[in-house]
Amino acid sequence: MELINDYDSVIEERTGRGYRLNIENYIRRGYDIFIKKPELFIVYTILLLVMMPMGGFIISGPLAAGFFIVAHMIERGRPVVLENFFDGFHYFLQLFLLTIVTSFLIAVGTMLFILPGIYLSVAYTFSTLFVIFGKMDFWIAMETSRKLIGREWLSFFGLIVVLVLINILGALAFGIGLLFTIPVTSCALYAAFDDVVGAADI
Repeated sequence: MELINDYDSVIEERTGRGYRLNIENYIRRGYDIFIKKPELFIVYTILLLVMMPMGGFIISGPLAAGFFIVAHMIERGRPVVLENFFDGFHYFLQLFLLTIVTSFLIAVGTMLFILPGIYLSVAYTFSTLFVIFGKMDFWIAMETSRKLIGREWLSFFGLIVVLVLINILGALAFGIGLLFTIPVTSCALYAAFDDVVGAADI
């Protein structure tokens, strides 16, 4: 796979001139996406929480990608069924390699005084989305995400902190809250990607 032409100029412009994040808008937009198909999001989140411990690194990437794919379909007004959440497995190899390599680099960075690991964990935030919507291989997706997010790293750090806190609140509600906060924050991350670079149709 290779970088699609539509992203070349957009990414160059964003990394050159910079951009602004609207965290409140992303969360609101994520909720608006979720509320259109809450029953499907909740059922899929239950399946994800059950399957993730069994599959670990092998299936975590495709499972996480399901939220982004369905969020995109809903925003584009396309019909959605539960099976669409598993469309992330169409990108299985690249997402599997992405998970392994980013996890390794973040772990190494964390061992090297922690800060490099924090930097990379934020910088690689859009990697999965670039694999899906940019049709990139895992390494190009990682580097594109790092370059783009590096331009406004502190803003993205703030976004990630807010999303993590929302999920912590969900976990504190006897864990049941995660059935709502995981899909909402995943959809919010999709909204951020779509705002910054635009999600190409798939």
